[in-house]
Amino acid sequence: MKKIGNIQSPLLKIILCIITFSVLLILFKLEAYSNEVKVAAVITPRHIQLNEKAILELTISGNTLINNIGAPKFNFLPDFLTVPLQTNTTPRLVEDKIAVTMAWVYELIPQKIGEIVLSDISFTYQGVPYIANPGKIVVGAADTYHHPSSGGIHKVDATVSNKNPYVNEAIEYRFRYLYTTVLPTEASTTTSLPKFQDFVVDELLSEKTSTVKLNGDTFYVQESIIRIYPQNTGKILIQPSELELPIKGRPKILKTDPIPLNVEPIPELGRPPHFNGAVGEYSITAQVDRMKLEVRKALTLTLNISGTGNFKTVNPPKLSSLNGFRVDPPNQVKTDTSDSSIYTYVIIPLRAGILQIPALQYAYFNPHTKDFHTTNTTPIPITVLPNHTDVEEIDSDTIPWLVWLILISLLALLVMGGYLLYSLKFKSHNGNPPQNAATRLDQGNPILERLASLENVTGTASLGEEISKLINQYLCDLQNEPYRKLNTTEIQGICQHYSISLQIVDDIIDILKKCDHLRFAPVPLSGEERNALITRTASVIQHIDESMSTR
Repeated sequence: MKKIGNIQSPLLKIILCIITFSVLLILFKLEAYSNEVKVAAVITPRHIQLNEKAILELTISGNTLINNIGAPKFNFLPDFLTVPLQTNTTPRLVEDKIAVTMAWVYELIPQKIGEIVLSDISFTYQGVPYIANPGKIVVGAADTYHHPSSGGIHKVDATVSNKNPYVNEAIEYRFRYLYTTVLPTEASTTTSLPKFQDFVVDELLSEKTSTVKLNGDTFYVQESIIRIYPQNTGKILIQPSELELPIKGRPKILKTDPIPLNVEPIPELGRPPHFNGAVGEYSITAQVDRMKLEVRKALTLTLNISGTGNFKTVNPPKLSSLNGFRVDPPNQVKTDTSDSSIYTYVIIPLRAGILQIPALQYAYFNPHTKDFHTTNTTPIPITVLPNHTDVEEIDSDTIPWLVWLILISLLALLVMGGYLLYSLKFKSHNGNPPQNAATRLDQGNPILERLASLENVTGTASLGEEISKLINQYLCDLQNEPYRKLNTTEIQGICQHYSISLQIVDDIIDILKKCDHLRFAPVPLSGEERNALITRTASVIQHIDESMSTR
């Protein structure tokens, strides 16, 4: 067999050279392109709080026309939630050629605190991958800030003295700003406390500065204390307090944690009938500006309620029915203290004699002992003299003897008339046993007749129930309505319709409350207390009868 020729011909060598040159040219161009394309990942700011957000800006650019760009790929979970904000395309002219810069902007929402190193971000350009690393970001707690240049630590906290108070109980809310170094600025910090919408708020109790050592660091402390009183029961959330740090260019907001409260209602068991909602610890004292005066002259009774509690909700005792006195509504005296309330009453004695302002009671609930207490004043005796009309002195030499004779005659007639009236009155009562108010007033009034018969009723609960029925029956008869049990609003409406005095209305309501209380009275009433309750009820009904007869 004959060999025709050599396979390594010159043509084959030329083809191999062309292929080698093309590969080298492609690799050279790719290297050139990679040098021309730039990617970047920038985060601002690098130090944020847990309640703040950072901005991530990604760009790809070069000095040549960039196309076929893929979206950046990254995943920062679980450290950050990423929210895309916008995408920008910026064309520009480079060496008579149009180049493009692509930018993507994201919002980073931190999910934990600490120094967090972010993962790489990948770009693709014409199928070639590019990598950018954003570096690390420091996330501080919402209540703490580390100043990068000074190294100072700034933090806030808030506490309450009791997370399980009773309604209207005093608790203290304490806010503190702690810092290791002063900020490098002349501006002052700004504090925003909660609105306390479910509370009655006292004025600021105190503001003070001190130092405290925490975790080996010495902190300066600015503290504010406020006394608050919850007004609603159940779950209440005190919103966070905020402190603005005047950091140049980007102020920092530090926030405390919200504080949950569980507010308990005041117990019903053991509640005194005269309890009006006071919570705390109180004492009551009484004094008068004079202890001796004439009939129908006024004296001033001053009550001082002092202690610890919500004095904005303290109500004075009602003194609508003091035996032998007329009492005007109380007036509150303004004081400069937050631990007392002073009330004054104008009291007018209606008859002469040794009268007495009785011991006055004030009930309150003590949240520390979890029970009710009653504080009392001391009884005050009042000497009331007859009211003598002032007579102008007249010179006796200027009065004719005839005028003296007429005056003496009139005086004699008055003396004789008074004697006769006294004799007739004495005879009408001579030999008759004394009667109580119900017996004297039972003539012509069936309600009073039934009331008088209650003297023989045995049992405290039965007595209270019968008196309550008679009062309700009497008021229903005034309206020509069948018997039913009336509530306080209906009683007030009936009495207002017939122009019955407020003092009588208060007496009716007070008697009904006592009757209701007698159902649970642990000790039976004495004979004197039973007669006093019957007599008081009869006096109220008689007063209404007399008022109706004058209409």
